Amino acid sequence: MKKPLNGNKEINTDAEASIKGIGLQKMRAVERLIKALLEDRKSIYCTIEHIDDVLEIDMGSDITKYITEQNKVYSTPFSINSEEIKNSLRIFFDNWRKVEQSENIVFVFYTNTKVAKEKKVGVLKEISEPLPTESILQLLIEKKYDKAFPFALPVFKDYYIQQHKKHSNGDNSYYEKLIEGITNDEWELFFNLIEWRFGEETEQEIRGRIKEYVMELCIRYNTDIKFCDKIIACLLDMIESRALEKDFLMKIVHVSEVKIIFFEFIRKVKVEERLDPLYPKWDQIKCDDVRNLQEKIYTVCPEFDEDIIQELEDDYVEGIYEQQRYVEIKEVKAYNYRIYKVCKRIVNRVIKEKQGKFLQEEVEGIFEQLADEAERVINDKAKTYKEPYLDRDMVKKTIIILFQDCFLALDKGGVA
Repeated sequence: MKKPLNGNKEINTDAEASIKGIGLQKMRAVERLIKALLEDRKSIYCTIEHIDDVLEIDMGSDITKYITEQNKVYSTPFSINSEEIKNSLRIFFDNWRKVEQSENIVFVFYTNTKVAKEKKVGVLKEISEPLPTESILQLLIEKKYDKAFPFALPVFKDYYIQQHKKHSNGDNSYYEKLIEGITNDEWELFFNLIEWRFGEETEQEIRGRIKEYVMELCIRYNTDIKFCDKIIACLLDMIESRALEKDFLMKIVHVSEVKIIFFEFIRKVKVEERLDPLYPKWDQIKCDDVRNLQEKIYTVCPEFDEDIIQELEDDYVEGIYEQQRYVEIKEVKAYNYRIYKVCKRIVNRVIKEKQGKFLQEEVEGIFEQLADEAERVINDKAKTYKEPYLDRDMVKKTIIILFQDCFLALDKGGVA
């Protein structure tokens, strides 16, 4: 292929201007990627709403190959006079010109409906010869070009010129010369690149087949088949969200990304098997004390060293940073809750026993005691559950988070 196919169409089409039929487009793109994964084709990319409804790129050889697809869901059959047929041919033809009439591109017309016999209306009415017995579309499907071209080409040429006339300020001389200059052999080459697929499956039927493919891949990758529907939903969401990207390289989904989704669910199962079940309790904690760490410490120990306060605040920032970037938020919630529970018990006892203000040494001692007990609990629970952190440093930072974020204090104003 002499030059790459890009998305700059000369006429705006439904594939760009509307999301009508996007459900079928997403299903077809997912189906193509899933089949590529099943067939171990490692260089397949897909996207929707770029060049055409669906675009597949195969970079598995020295020559890049393209498949562009039009998706149509209709209740009535199509003939050569149908707007959807003529417009699809226009899109196919313009894309073919962009790749310099290469043979490394395939155009697919995919629809659930059937082929209809033409009526002699419009351009066909101006042709003196009687219409063939068979539908003109059927003749194109069977590649009986000698019978089809005398009728199909005049219809298409007229439509092509008229459409470009609408978008070229009335000057369509270039397009008239272009289309009239195509030889009969070139027309045959072009139509040979079209894969006509009438009477195909609907969106729901495709979903059913995709589910069968996904189940097969689940067995291959040892992924629990209970995740089939979730895997399909992830793939559909990926196709749709990526289609909204402006950069072409961000639009396309590589087959390896599909494979990764299966392994993500394997990892999810492993996480859930050792997930601490107390994680929901973290969100149920009530915290009404809006004071920050500095205010809480100065309330009970006005003489506390300012530099150490700053060090504690720095630890808080680092602790929050680490927790926010941990992959499994449920593990972090359970971890925080376990530390909160043990610290709450100790703080309650300290408040009951202590009368008056604290010395700095006492406050520092309490923080060390909290860290000792919290570390012991976390290491013990790590024998049963997956704990996100096992180091003492993170235990201490988490305790500081509990004080800073309204959960704990060394007076009655902060104990939940």
